[in-house]
Amino acid sequence: MMIALRFIASLAILIGCLWAARLITASFALNLPAPLLGLLLLFGLLQSGLLKSEYLLPSCNPILKYMALFFIPAGVGLINYLTIFSQYAWLLASVIILVPALGLLLTGKLASQGRFHD
Repeated sequence: MMIALRFIASLAILIGCLWAARLITASFALNLPAPLLGLLLLFGLLQSGLLKSEYLLPSCNPILKYMALFFIPAGVGLINYLTIFSQYAWLLASVIILVPALGLLLTGKLASQGRFHD
């Protein structure tokens, strides 16, 4: 009984943050996604110490355990574009490989010249 109450309370906190974010975005007509603002609200509550992470564990653990299931719709959506991916495979592969390599090379070059220091 106590476990169920803790789960409901922690889920209510998560849903409350999302609900508050939706209310804020609707009230101020913000172009910010409500789930992102809800995460920022939750982060602010956790960082300020008003909310402890132990309070969220009962509902967050099952969500994190089955998080891979949330990526299935995105994966299925990619299958619809297999013809486009196969048509531009070399371009996609080169962008996926060259852009990070170029970024790492440029960052390493600038860092070795000592232009950026902490």
